Amino acid sequence: MRPPVLFGLLVVFSALSFHAIPMPAQEPLDVVPLEYRQPTLVVKARINGSDPLVVAFDTGTTTILIDTQVARRLGLQAVPRPGRTGPGFARARTVAVGRAVAHDLELVIRDLSPLSERMGVKLAGILGFTWMENFVFRIDYRAGRLTLWPRPTQLVPEADELPLPLELHTRPNFSGASVHVPARLEGRHRCPMMVDTGTDKGVLGRKIAARLGVTLRPVQSAQENKGLPVHTVRRLEFAGRIFTNVRFLFDPRRGAEANPYEQCVIGNEQLRHFVVTLDIPHRRAFFRPLPPLPEPE
Repeated sequence: MRPPVLFGLLVVFSALSFHAIPMPAQEPLDVVPLEYRQPTLVVKARINGSDPLVVAFDTGTTTILIDTQVARRLGLQAVPRPGRTGPGFARARTVAVGRAVAHDLELVIRDLSPLSERMGVKLAGILGFTWMENFVFRIDYRAGRLTLWPRPTQLVPEADELPLPLELHTRPNFSGASVHVPARLEGRHRCPMMVDTGTDKGVLGRKIAARLGVTLRPVQSAQENKGLPVHTVRRLEFAGRIFTNVRFLFDPRRGAEANPYEQCVIGNEQLRHFVVTLDIPHRRAFFRPLPPLPEPE
């Protein structure tokens, strides 16, 4: 019979040995180039097996958009939607970024030439939530790469990554959802912050503006973004970091009954200070702070 003390030591040794074995790395589907081209992130995608097309990678867009001319060139026909007016809709058999392929997705057909002119590149489309929810992905601004894993993958956060809960909010009559993580303004105002890689500056809406004591003037049209007032938030607590004197646009249209959740939006000006991992299937986000870049000599 094995002595009790020796048996106990063997159990402890076995447990320590087990925990010393590193967890196998989760193999990604692909790692592809990613470009921060103001005001959005840009990758290349293939639609129905097409040649690579330049598209925005926009976590603030709930669906997938395709430029009118590109849709025509690819032979995508608008599908009538009973009771629906506005932009045309089509369906794609596949939408792929590298080896990350999603199937049977709805496309919204729109003229994206104004955004293309602003960015100085021919933009074929915008990838949003309805594509992204099929994968787990990591955005590395500084390295210029996008890493993609299959939807079932459950990543383990690394020691320098802050895990945060990821909230999803949908709007009536809209496809997809917007993604939000916790944040705090001025040390006391909590606001779920929508993660939006399709914009530079953050945006705050009507309700949070009232809490901050800011008076907003009316906005006359949906295209009047350039005239939005700017307010400086002295303290923003986000993803374990504190940002000071952050300039936000204030949009009084945010906070209407049809759009109650998007009160706080954070854009690339703050997001680029992190490596951002979004695990939409499991409602988690990981933020790894990047060290400051050295000052130019």
